[in-house]
Amino acid sequence: MNNKLTEEITYHILSNLGVLPSEFVNQDASRSIIDKQFLLTEKISFQMEGQTINKSIYGCQLNFTNKFFKLILADCSQDSDIPEFAIIIHPPDAPTYGLYLAFTKLVADPPDPEAMIAIKNDQHWIPCTTFLQATFLAGMEQLRDQIVGWKLCVNYQGEYQDLLSFVKFHSNYFGVSHEG
Repeated sequence: MNNKLTEEITYHILSNLGVLPSEFVNQDASRSIIDKQFLLTEKISFQMEGQTINKSIYGCQLNFTNKFFKLILADCSQDSDIPEFAIIIHPPDAPTYGLYLAFTKLVADPPDPEAMIAIKNDQHWIPCTTFLQATFLAGMEQLRDQIVGWKLCVNYQGEYQDLLSFVKFHSNYFGVSHEG
């Protein structure tokens, strides 16, 4: 697996969704999924220095002939200088994907961005091969211009649980201490 390619693909997808800044997305003409209209009541919690930190979760969906394409995004930032995000993407009639990225391009001495793209196979998360990452990116490129059709996510408890399990999987994979 090519870690730099995983980082760039994850960054590209999060930028296209208006989550991260980029030179290739017109932020004025785009709408971000990090918007109060997509804010969910659930939170994601982390333990930091003996305190529980609660962070926001956003969710939106597109309707494709009564089948829903759902996104659930969590702000996993633990350092104010390094935004971190986990996102679950669940296309209709397809497996669920999880993406994670610490956006380290804003700091002088960046840590590992811990980029990951994984797929859920039954009840287990598996890091995607380069081929699966490229296929997933191609699918996400087809959705890039659909952001205006996004609605607040409903009936998302399965995706919310997937988000929590994905963050736990990512934490175990990289040996970091996120608790959801």
